Amino acid sequence: MDIKKIVRGLFERKMVVLLVAIVLLFAVLFNAGMFGGEDTRVRITCAGDSLTYGSGVLKTREIDSYPSQLQTRLGTSYLVSNFGLRNATASAAGDLPYVESEQYAESLKSKPDVVVLMLGTNDTKTQNWNPQAYKSGLTDLVKSYQALDTQPKVYLMRSPYCFAIDGKSEAEYNVQAHLVNGELGEIIEEVANETGATLIDLHSQTLGKEDLYTDGIHFKAEGYTLISDIVYDSIKDAMK
Repeated sequence: MDIKKIVRGLFERKMVVLLVAIVLLFAVLFNAGMFGGEDTRVRITCAGDSLTYGSGVLKTREIDSYPSQLQTRLGTSYLVSNFGLRNATASAAGDLPYVESEQYAESLKSKPDVVVLMLGTNDTKTQNWNPQAYKSGLTDLVKSYQALDTQPKVYLMRSPYCFAIDGKSEAEYNVQAHLVNGELGEIIEEVANETGATLIDLHSQTLGKEDLYTDGIHFKAEGYTLISDIVYDSIKDAMK
């Protein structure tokens, strides 16, 4: 066994990996305008609740949340920003209105070319549910993004399939699964039609896929991969 050849081979492989990493870093910094040019990246703003934030994969959310996976798939010519807020509601009368949050304020400043908005699951909690307030709040949020100077294309996502576990009548956290799977979706479709936002129906594409969930609401990494793929397929034409 030639130890010197083995060591040299390991060193050469490490140098190749390091070189690739340097090239990728340079590409990111160049596209971001760090060398004096303009930031030419397509900016995608993901706004929403814990399903955007990455609950279910909290320890690895920087890799496994759907916005993070979308960033990986799109590459360095895009900037995908995660403005998810756990427990957030679309309704201004909910127990944690997204419109009052720092995440919302930052999302408005993000100069988006595309906005992907998903709010509603927390609005169905027993203490929050008010269909009129939900529709009003969601409509106002969509219009606030449409009114930005960058005139982003807004995608409104119907919340994923939801189910109760352990024989309970409600899903976790007092979420009413029958509303998520029924009336909530109907309201989201109405708001999309009335505002001109493009609907992404996550519900139909996650229906019955219990193996992708951690608790009947949030997803494993594989579930967020599915959402990332659905979002990518839905918005790819807007990114050209």
